[in-house]
Amino acid sequence: MKRLIIFIVALLVLSAGAAFARIGDVVASFPAPANYPIALAVHGNYASYLWVFCNTSPYRVYRVAGRTGSVFSSFVSPQGRYTRGLTYSWGGGGGLPTGSYLWMGNYSTDRIYRCHYNNGSVHASIPANHDMYGGLAVMALIDGGGKPSYMFSSDTSPRYIYRQSLTNGSIYASFAPSPAIYDLAWDWRNYVIWTGNAGNRVYALHRTTGSVVGSFPIPANNPRAFAYTSQYLWVGTTTGSHRIWMIHCPFQWNAIEPSSVGRVKALFR
Repeated sequence: MKRLIIFIVALLVLSAGAAFARIGDVVASFPAPANYPIALAVHGNYASYLWVFCNTSPYRVYRVAGRTGSVFSSFVSPQGRYTRGLTYSWGGGGGLPTGSYLWMGNYSTDRIYRCHYNNGSVHASIPANHDMYGGLAVMALIDGGGKPSYMFSSDTSPRYIYRQSLTNGSIYASFAPSPAIYDLAWDWRNYVIWTGNAGNRVYALHRTTGSVVGSFPIPANNPRAFAYTSQYLWVGTTTGSHRIWMIHCPFQWNAIEPSSVGRVKALFR
């Protein structure tokens, strides 16, 4: 009976912690596997792992644990130092053949590549139809990019986000957001695009206008890489120790609001 009571109390404590966690609260952080983590993608429904592109020689894409950063495997990006943006999709959708894909952009060729998620080998590519010097995010209504409808991509100069076809790159629409942007993450629960670039703030943008609907601070500068799934947002920063932050990002009933201070819940060093 004593063990049962202890177990129930532990469950209540965990539940209370989850209930009071707010958007922007940092759940964990860990060092990036190399310097300059500028692109992130997340796998599946439960954040079992992330892909991280680090823009330093030998320009590798790392597959790491989503909470601790432990490296499972890595491969040299086929786009090399020109890699910009990572995103993951599964289940077909948007005219794609059924399958699971890791997407990456190339700012030298200005193309977006649909790749094998384990080794980066290229299945196909589409034109970006703009300077591919930003990020990527598939627009889907399931965690982990399940059955996406289209792609968001971005450029930093001029500062634009594009909505385009997954099969031929045709641009359906574009908008010019006000904050500095780099990589992108699509949050299907709150229906916003997460991004950032300078300073220490992360921004939620309206999916069709780019207007800022919310923001919160993080404990480091230069947020460059973003990925979202399972009510969490991952952010890679490129100053100081080059870290990746796992941030609480629950459904906000269509009303994204800033966190108080972005409190750190746990820190992995």
